[in-house]
Amino acid sequence: MTLRKYKSLKRGALITGLWVLTLTQLIPIWLMVIGSLKSAKEAALPSIALPTEWHFENYITVFQKGKIAQALYNSIFISGSAVIVAILLASAAAFYLARIQTKWSKLIYNTISLGLIAPVSIIPTIRLMQVFHINNTYLSVILLFSAIYMPLCVFLITGFIKKIPRDLDEASIIDGCSPLLLFIKIILPLLKPVLLTGAVISFMGIWNSFVIPLYFLNNSSKWTLPLTVYNFFGQYSRDWNLVFADLVITASPVAIFYLIAQKYIISGLTAGAVKG
Repeated sequence: MTLRKYKSLKRGALITGLWVLTLTQLIPIWLMVIGSLKSAKEAALPSIALPTEWHFENYITVFQKGKIAQALYNSIFISGSAVIVAILLASAAAFYLARIQTKWSKLIYNTISLGLIAPVSIIPTIRLMQVFHINNTYLSVILLFSAIYMPLCVFLITGFIKKIPRDLDEASIIDGCSPLLLFIKIILPLLKPVLLTGAVISFMGIWNSFVIPLYFLNNSSKWTLPLTVYNFFGQYSRDWNLVFADLVITASPVAIFYLIAQKYIISGLTAGAVKG
């Protein structure tokens, strides 16, 4: 076998494997979309076959009975607010940690980095929120999500800032910039790629979160979109066609958002590695 033929076979096998992996990811999505257009009886038995009768009214039912409008507002408000808080705090912390090289700054960075692997302790966190009288409020969930995703943002932004030449800092200080103005006017605009990366990753994670809103928002009027599935999935009755329709509605905004913003994720993750 010639080297050229070997490389061709290897490339063909790789492409075939990638297609197989892609199909395994698309099958659950196909089942969900098709199931959302079936009758309740037909959707109870998952199948990749097309519906015998198309039920587009399932989506109307979900909007009417699932309180989708309120849940959509809750998801946008909580996700957007948490991302803004996490990005602002993380960028300020990352600027300090990247520029001030002391044993204390390294200790702080390592402590924050533990948040990348440390799980959320539900019971102590609930108790802490009760002490501050913010349990079952939007503020509690926004602060919690900000704390969860801030370590990732600090990790990304710190690595990016380290690639920015210190000469910019020195020149700005000579021109009369205070540290705050240096950060706001000089450093922050340069962080756009990595800020967008952190914002997109955090937003998708917060939007899709199921456990945190379930535990920390006891009032159903404050539930986010993923929790609206409970309206159609109970202990004694399960309307799978409506469950699938609800999941399609829940997943569509963040899927569209990811497709639009995926270039920022790639650019933000790679820019820090080649900058400077």
